[in-house]
Amino acid sequence: MRMMSSCVLIAFWPDAHEVGTDPVSTRTVVKCQEMGISLTERYQAAGEGLAPEAKLLIPYDRDYNGERELEYNGERWTVMTADPYKDWNGVILSIRRKKGNSAADAGPEPDPDPNADETAAPAEVGE
Repeated sequence: MRMMSSCVLIAFWPDAHEVGTDPVSTRTVVKCQEMGISLTERYQAAGEGLAPEAKLLIPYDRDYNGERELEYNGERWTVMTADPYKDWNGVILSIRRKKGNSAADAGPEPDPDPNADETAAPAEVGE
């Protein structure tokens, strides 16, 4: 059995694909578990013109709100499909790497602790 890790779900408002808009992103840290992709699933996806590189299980469907991008293992990914997980109340995301956009370019990591000390001085960002 694979270990649980975490990923960062990224939502944009307004939609990042609308012309002439400057989208604002919201980043949410959630638990996830990487799952394997079977050969049958690869063939089915290819028939639909999709090519998933990985699948992630988000154990609680309440944690996923239709986000179309995420960060996992230091890389930026695009969510291709989101399907319910039949064994419990989770969501399975089929994902592929986002071209030309790494997690390092995306900005600072969100603080996973909602009770973090807000009085701490912000870190300076070098250019």
